[in-house]
Amino acid sequence: MSYLLTIAGHDPVHGAGITADLSAWAAMGLDGASVVTSLTVQNSEGLARIEPVSPVLVRDALQAVLRDGEPAAIKVGMTGSVAVLQEVTAFVAARRCPVVVDPVMAGSNGTAAHEGGSEAFLDALRGLLRHATVFTPNVPEARRLLPVGVPIDLEALRRFGGGAVVLKGGHDDDAFRSVDRVSDGERSATLSAARLPEVSHGTGCVFSAVLAGMLAAGWDVFEAAAEAKVRVLAGIAQARRQGAGRPHTQAAARPDSSHLPAFEWGTVAGEVPPPFAPMPSPMGFYPVVPDAAWVERLLAWGVRTVQLRVKAGTLDERVLRSEIGRAVAAGRAVPGAQVFINDHWQLAIAAGAFGVHLGQEDLDTADLAALRRAGLRLGVSSHTPAEMSRAHAVQPSYVAIGPVYPTTLKAMRYDAVGLERLREWTRRYRPRYPVVAIGGISLERAPGVWACGVDSVAVVSGVTQAADPRAATEAFLQGVPGGRG
Repeated sequence: MSYLLTIAGHDPVHGAGITADLSAWAAMGLDGASVVTSLTVQNSEGLARIEPVSPVLVRDALQAVLRDGEPAAIKVGMTGSVAVLQEVTAFVAARRCPVVVDPVMAGSNGTAAHEGGSEAFLDALRGLLRHATVFTPNVPEARRLLPVGVPIDLEALRRFGGGAVVLKGGHDDDAFRSVDRVSDGERSATLSAARLPEVSHGTGCVFSAVLAGMLAAGWDVFEAAAEAKVRVLAGIAQARRQGAGRPHTQAAARPDSSHLPAFEWGTVAGEVPPPFAPMPSPMGFYPVVPDAAWVERLLAWGVRTVQLRVKAGTLDERVLRSEIGRAVAAGRAVPGAQVFINDHWQLAIAAGAFGVHLGQEDLDTADLAALRRAGLRLGVSSHTPAEMSRAHAVQPSYVAIGPVYPTTLKAMRYDAVGLERLREWTRRYRPRYPVVAIGGISLERAPGVWACGVDSVAVVSGVTQAADPRAATEAFLQGVPGGRG
C-alpha cells in the first residue's frame, strides 16, 4: 500500500492533529505523510489560538507530496481558514482515493478552530464535504452544518457529501452510553459502548485517521467505523497524562474485550442483553462433524468439545431431529462433554442441547432470548472487525475467528485471517471470551495457531477426511497446550 496523507493542524503537545494521525497509522502498520494547515497554541487545558498556514504554502506542500506518488487515502482535519479550505478542496477533488473529512470547527473548549466569519467557513466546508467518501461530525458539528431548526438526521447529513457519514456520539446527551451512527445511504448501523468516566483529547483525530487507514486497505465504512471505535475506546482508557488538563488519546493503545463496542444494524442501539452462560470447561480441540455417529466416535476417543454441523436442506426434518437428538444424548452420557449444534437452534432447544453455534447471518433471525432462557451456551462466528463487535453485542459463551487459512470446504466471502491478525483479534476478545480458531487448520499448522493464544482449535476435515481418523484425533489432542484437550 502507498502512503496515507493527513491534511490537518499541528498540536504542539501531540494530543491531536497531524501527529495523532501519524501515530494512529503507525500503530496500524501504515505509512503516513502530512501537510500542516494551521499552527496552534494549545496544551492539555485547551486550544488558545490558531495561526493558519499560507494557502500558497499549503498548495505547494500538497503538490510536493504528490510528486512522490498518489496517496492511498486522505484524512482532512482542521483547515483553519476559508482560503486554505479552498486549496484543500481543489486538491482532494482531483484525487480518486478515499477521502475522510473530520469537520473540525472548534476546540473542545469552544475556541474557534478557524479564522474569519463562521458562515463563510461553513459554506466552504460544505464544498469540501461534496468530495468526501466519509465525513465524521460530532453532534455539535452536525448541528452547525444543518440549517437552524432541522433535526440531526443521518440522511440529512449524508446529503452534504453523497458518500457515507459517521455521526459520533461522544458529545450527545446520553450520560451512560456513547453511540456512533453510520450510514452509507443503503444501510445504517450503530456502534455503542458504555461511556468512559474521563474524556480525552484527540479522539476525533484518531477515529478519522483509523477510518482512512481501513478504507485504504479496502474495508467498507461499517468495518472501518468498528475498527475506529474500538481503537478510540482503548485510546481513551489508556490515555496519556501530560499536564494538568485533559489526557491525550493513546493512538497506539492495545484494545481488549473491555473496549469492544456493540455493533447493530439499524439506527437505534438496543439494550445490552444479559450474557450467555459461560463455558464450564476448557474447549481445547474442537472437531466439527457432519453426523451423530461422528459425535459418538469422537467422544469415545476422548474429545470433549464437538459440533454437529448438518448443512441446511440435506436432511428432512424427521431425520435431522433424530440426528440432533442422538448427538445431544451422546454428549449427556459423557461427563464434561460440550456438544454444540450448528444453526438448528429450535431443534437444539427442543432436544435440550448443551449449546448452539450460529453464523453472523443467523443473529438477526434466531430467538436469542429463547436460547438464553433455555440455558444453552452460544458460540458465534466472526470474520471482520464489525462482526467482532456484532458478536459482542449478543455476549455469547465463546467466539470463533476464521478462516485462519484458505479453505475450499465452505464458500467464504472473506480473505483468510492469517496468524498475525488472529493473534491481534484474539487479544481483543480477551479476557471476556474464549476464542476458537477455525478454517484450513491441519495437524501441521495447529502449533502455529495455538501460539496465537487461542483457547480452542476447530477442524472440519482434519479428522473426518484423515486416512486414520483416530490417530489424527489423538495427535490433535496431544498438541493442545497444557493438556486442555
